[in-house]
Amino acid sequence: MNYEKISSAEVFRNALIFFGMFLLVICGFQFIPLMYIKNNSSILINIVSTIAYFLIYGVLIWIALACYKRYGRHSIKQKFGGYEFKNAIIFYGISIVLEVILSFANMLIYHQTDSANQKAINEMMNNNNLTLVLMLFGVVILSPILEELVFRGILMDTVFQPTAKWLPIIVSGGLFSLGHAPGFNIFFILIYFEMGFFMAYVYKKTGNIKVDIAMHMINNLISSLGMVVMIFQK
Repeated sequence: MNYEKISSAEVFRNALIFFGMFLLVICGFQFIPLMYIKNNSSILINIVSTIAYFLIYGVLIWIALACYKRYGRHSIKQKFGGYEFKNAIIFYGISIVLEVILSFANMLIYHQTDSANQKAINEMMNNNNLTLVLMLFGVVILSPILEELVFRGILMDTVFQPTAKWLPIIVSGGLFSLGHAPGFNIFFILIYFEMGFFMAYVYKKTGNIKVDIAMHMINNLISSLGMVVMIFQK
């Protein structure tokens, strides 16, 4: 399918939109209300914090979705068919294999198992049961929707020309890695990069953001289940 070339003025505008969304995502404003939920906090505080948590998440997703619908090249209403499913399975599988290899190398050299991003999530999940449930819902369901709309949808659809192939994929992977703050550990940087790279590649092949959201949800679900098991084993 042919798409119209994006003008320089539109690219600049879209880059500003993406940068704004990028900052909103990496700042993690949605997690601030969870800091007020403690074992001894009142029911009222817990209710207000829970509402604020979902409200902030909802607003961020609504803004990202509105930008994607207005400026993106692809429709959010596309169906998830056999072609999309096949690409999701193949490239998610490749991504997992690379992640296992990089994680093993990281253990041998740095003796680390968790990135800074994972440690932050672990700490919040350990607070109490309500925080654990809210974090699980956010990490598995809400974050994949928000992050794929921003790192794949808005970035790749609006900042780069339709004819560009590898540059948007590489930039998407790089910014996805940067956005998850892996620190200076090269293996964590590469793990997040290859995850973002393959999701960007699948989006470039299918043009269906739902495929990337599904891949992201599955990845976060598997990671979260591992974290939950570790929490209850303590």
